[in-house]
Amino acid sequence: MDDLKRNGSSVTLVDETLVVPGFLRSGRLGQFVFPILACLWLWVKRITGSKFITISNSSFTPFYPADLLIVHGSAAGYIKALSGLRKRFIGMRLLAIFEGLSMRSARYLACVSEDIRTLCVESHGISPEKCFVVHNGIDASIFHSEPKFTDGSVRLGFAGRLEYGKGLPYLIEVAQWVATQPKVSLVIATISEIPEALQGLSNVSIMREVSPEDMGRFYDKIDIFLLPSLFEGFELVTLEALASGVSVLGTEVGACKVFIEKGVPWVRKLPAKAADLASAGAELFDVLRRNSDPGAMRAFIAEFFSTQRFCAQIRALALRRTQ
Repeated sequence: MDDLKRNGSSVTLVDETLVVPGFLRSGRLGQFVFPILACLWLWVKRITGSKFITISNSSFTPFYPADLLIVHGSAAGYIKALSGLRKRFIGMRLLAIFEGLSMRSARYLACVSEDIRTLCVESHGISPEKCFVVHNGIDASIFHSEPKFTDGSVRLGFAGRLEYGKGLPYLIEVAQWVATQPKVSLVIATISEIPEALQGLSNVSIMREVSPEDMGRFYDKIDIFLLPSLFEGFELVTLEALASGVSVLGTEVGACKVFIEKGVPWVRKLPAKAADLASAGAELFDVLRRNSDPGAMRAFIAEFFSTQRFCAQIRALALRRTQ
């Protein structure tokens, strides 16, 4: 929005406060009511003669032809990744339907990763010709690239919701292993309730209610970020970690997968089983310690994964219709 304004566009943010009555905003119902009311609001504007370009997100415009739909994730992909739970995922399946409708009605799609683009094409039948890959970006300047691995210890970190899809069972096993290691610690940043299995463990500390703007404090406390997620679009935490000089051990999902495939030296594949970290951890830690170069890591993110680059690509796709 700020980028569009700086480039001369007048922008209206269509959010819940604009279109959804107050009594419907809270709870799970709101996420299904908002797309319907947002589409209605857009159609009324269009029918009454207003001319505008619409940039939408995910499942928000199932019944309105947005000019550009930014696809950050995939409910369909998340359901597939969590199939082992054998849950019904009724709400998530409805979101997946809204996603598909939004994708099919949009003129162009900006998919944040190659895997998300594949999901759009294969799971929702979207034409490849209207799907473009635009990797997420961050403002690297708000993070500190301080020296890491400054002594013989290793400081691990995890940030995110404490749920199955984010790799909670894996994280619990790692935390219980860390509790037995005198030279390994683990910092967890989350807004979730803390499971009993993560409470009272030696060498494990928990940061609560850390705002997105204050995540730099978390990265300052760790050397290696753990990403045991089962599914990601193109997660910002991996970009933030690298911008902070923090190396990454993760599953082959989202940005982590892209960096592993491209051979980025500061990102390595997390062992498939948490128990294997006990045997493989020392070697992985040593490799990341040797490769650690906080200045180069921050420069890499600033050059190739900046907010400015992301916004410029989004703006170009959104205006493509009028050129």
